[in-house]
Amino acid sequence: MGETNKVSAAVADLRAEVAELDRLVASRTDEELDRPTPFQGWRAKDVLGHLTFVDRLALLAVSDPAACAAQVKAMGEGTKADGDTSEAGVFRRLLAHETRTLGISSGQALLAAWREASAALARALEGEDADRQLEWFGRPMKLGTLISARQMEVWGYGTDVFDLYRVRRAESDRLKNVADFAAKTFRFAFANRGLQVDGPPRLELTAPSGATWVWNADSANGAITGPAVDFCLVCTQRRHVDDTALKTEGDTAGRWMQIAQCISGSPVSGPAAGERVWTDSQT
Repeated sequence: MGETNKVSAAVADLRAEVAELDRLVASRTDEELDRPTPFQGWRAKDVLGHLTFVDRLALLAVSDPAACAAQVKAMGEGTKADGDTSEAGVFRRLLAHETRTLGISSGQALLAAWREASAALARALEGEDADRQLEWFGRPMKLGTLISARQMEVWGYGTDVFDLYRVRRAESDRLKNVADFAAKTFRFAFANRGLQVDGPPRLELTAPSGATWVWNADSANGAITGPAVDFCLVCTQRRHVDDTALKTEGDTAGRWMQIAQCISGSPVSGPAAGERVWTDSQT
């Protein structure tokens, strides 16, 4: 597949991920969008605001790198530690900065802003070179990787909203982009915590369609097997590994699933075992 076709396919998957979340929130009232999700007390509308903020930033990375750098600098200034170094404090400051920057308060207005921002980003990405280097939070990122990162965030933060409303997301094999992004964060998860590690374990996941996806096929560093959805939930820190059907073999695989982290930044802990589990009987 040519690079242009790769980008088009990735953008189509990103649009589909956005559409799936949009279907969930499209008919929600301002009151419903003001309800807190299981993630750091963020409300559904806060999730939409975060996605809007980063989509706008990503658009600048593609179309106006200097403006993007200025926004990243402002973000650094606006989220400086204020004495509260806890994870809750980090996400509180991030949300406060994004809310100030967007200047939008109602859930319906944030929904409209997110739709506009995600559509504008998708249009800007079309026809671009997947290998184009973009400046992104202090280090270059390939445009193709940025697309996967945006889908990962829509899926990950979207999970918080699906959990809030107790709705099962209709998964598809576009999830492979999220799983692939998560697989590539193996070394980051360890290095971010100052830990040494050998190579990644074999990763064998069952896709929503029933297909088998494999990474690191010849690895001798243990293995992780199970549903791709569960792997993505653990790596985006939306479920504890003990609450999934994943199976690990070897110390490296087991340790990774305890500290997996897709989102950049300082180390963050995922939910404790049992913390974010719900059944269809609780809907």
